Formats: sequence, structure tokens, C-alpha cells
Amino acid sequence: MSSRTDDRLDGAHVVVTGGARGIGRGIAVRCARSGADVSLFDLRPDVAAETAERVREIGRDAAVFEVDVTDEAAVSEAVDDAREGLGAIDGLVNNAGIQQAIPLLETSEAEWDRHFDVNAKGSFLVAKHVAKRMIADEVAGSIVNVSSVGAERPFPGQGAYGASKAAVLAFTTVLAKELAEHDITVNAVKPGTVDTPMVQQWLTERAEQHDTSEDRLLAEALDDHILDRIGQPEEVGHAVVLLLSEEGDWITGESIAVDGGYLKA
Repeated sequence: MSSRTDDRLDGAHVVVTGGARGIGRGIAVRCARSGADVSLFDLRPDVAAETAERVREIGRDAAVFEVDVTDEAAVSEAVDDAREGLGAIDGLVNNAGIQQAIPLLETSEAEWDRHFDVNAKGSFLVAKHVAKRMIADEVAGSIVNVSSVGAERPFPGQGAYGASKAAVLAFTTVLAKELAEHDITVNAVKPGTVDTPMVQQWLTERAEQHDTSEDRLLAEALDDHILDRIGQPEEVGHAVVLLLSEEGDWITGESIAVDGGYLKA
């Protein structure tokens, strides 16, 4: 059974999109370890239920909502339901995202649009409706958008992904300026190579495209990190908890790399 780490989010209600697995699960669990109740938005409620159970094992409450973040009506309804279920929303983590390893000249219009729909529009829609609810409830809240080091230094095959994650950074800056008068902070985190199913899928696709092994590709990727190891989902959660907590009250409009030094290597 997991244990509490600290009380920085004690009693807070945090919404995490894409919370079924990977970085989203790590963030949800890390928030719970700091005392937060968690609402999970995901297209895979059965898998998200496993995350919810981990949150409950820590002693916090959790709720699961089947949500397509690209559907504004569904997002609005889920935000209202989450608020009704676990109370006023204090924090949002926009983590839902997709990534495919596709050379740009082979990227279809549909694949390009899908990256922007989920990664950029999805983050916008959830932030929009959560922020409106925070303002109505007079909550001095915090929004954290999960971008990527691929927004600034993408690998080959990350054209659509990197561009959509760069859009998230621009959106973060503007929203931080627009919500400051409501005492709502908005920041982004930029994970590097983290041990998740999405990274594993990307490695598999790249290995097939280049007729090489996944282990070799991972080793090459980690050579570009100052810390020569893959990251863990909860390590991204550490930075997220900082931004959601009182310790992050004077941080807004920022993007923090959680990348083992990839952007500085």
C-alpha cells in the first residue's frame, strides 16, 4: 500500500485528464500522496479505475469519468459532474495526449489533425471549462498543462506531436495572463523520456521504421540526457504537485522541464 508523502494538497480536488496510465497515473497518485482527491478523465474508464483504486489505497477519494477531451459538450458535462461529486475543483492537470512516430512527409492530414485535436484542442477545452468553474466558485486554483521536450527539441518523426505540444506552451502563456486577475495560475511541464506505454509505442514504431532494436533506440535517446536514465511517471508528478500547491502561488506562465537534462545536454 502506498503512503502519504506530504500535505501540500491536503483536501484539494484535482482533475487529471488521461489519468488511466503512464504519466497521468503517476501524477494522480503523486497528488493523492500529497492529500488530494482526484477526478480522472479518460476514454478508458476500466483502466482509469485501476488508478482510482491506487488513489483510494492512499486514503483519498477518486472518481472516474469517461470523457473525450475533443468533445466540448462532453468536457463541460464531465467538469460539472466532477465538481458535484468531489466538490470545487482546485487544480487541473491537462495530461491527455497522443504521440505517433511518423516522418512529416508521410504524415496524413488526418494524423496531423488528430495530434492537434487531442494535444492542443483537448487541453484548451478542459482548461476553458475548469477555469470557468473555478471563477464561479471563487477558487484561487492552478492549471498545469503537460507539454513535452518535443515542443522545443523534437526527435525525427515527432513533427505533428512536437508542433501540437508547442501549441500547448503558447496557450499556457496566454491563459496565465488572462486568468491572473482571478488568482488562477497556469503553467506547463515538459517531460523528457519517461517510462510509459506511449514512449514504448513510439520506440516500437521507430524501430520498425529504421530496422533496429528498441533497446538501441532507447540507449541513443538517453545519451542525449544529462542523467543517463529513463524517467518515472511520479517524477513528473513531483513538479506538478509543486505547481498545484501553495509553493507554486508565485509561479505562472512558466514551462518547467522534467527531463533528466535533455534540453540542456
